Amino acid sequence: MSAELHRRLENLIRFGTIKAIYPDQPFTTVTVTIGAITTGKLRFLTLRAGKTKTWDPPSVGEEVMVLSPSGVLEMGVAIAGFNNQDNPSPSDDPNKTIRIFEDGCLLSYDTKTHHLDAVLPEGGTCNVTADVQITGKLHVTETITAGDNISTVADVLAGDISLTKHRTSGVKAGSEESGGPIP
Repeated sequence: MSAELHRRLENLIRFGTIKAIYPDQPFTTVTVTIGAITTGKLRFLTLRAGKTKTWDPPSVGEEVMVLSPSGVLEMGVAIAGFNNQDNPSPSDDPNKTIRIFEDGCLLSYDTKTHHLDAVLPEGGTCNVTADVQITGKLHVTETITAGDNISTVADVLAGDISLTKHRTSGVKAGSEESGGPIP
């Protein structure tokens, strides 16, 4: 086997780590360190790139596999997503799908318990722009602020005091104030 054929065969599938990321349009490229070799700029595999698109570039230091047609590294593509000692799997539970972001944001869904967790880091915010309907109970542990009216066909309770059925004490005629609500 010639040296050139041996080199090309060896370069068909190589493992390395992301050295640098080059954001650009129409696509972002990366360079990969494979032993003593640093590749030229390569494309990387993304989950979707058609009518549905994803943007999730690999991280510097992330382990990748470089697939190179005909063993030519310059034509290679990087495929990320290999757990290792430096980047271990976030769980060993096969019922969970987990996404952890660099800043600590966690999205997790457990198919066995049907439970979704969305945890933002301190100072994180969330904005939903949509008409939202919640079927089921809503429990809020902090203040609620509304920019418009809040309406319901049901009663509203503040402790034991009903908004639709409450009475007040010390009612007097005229411009005087009535007493507080009677539970």
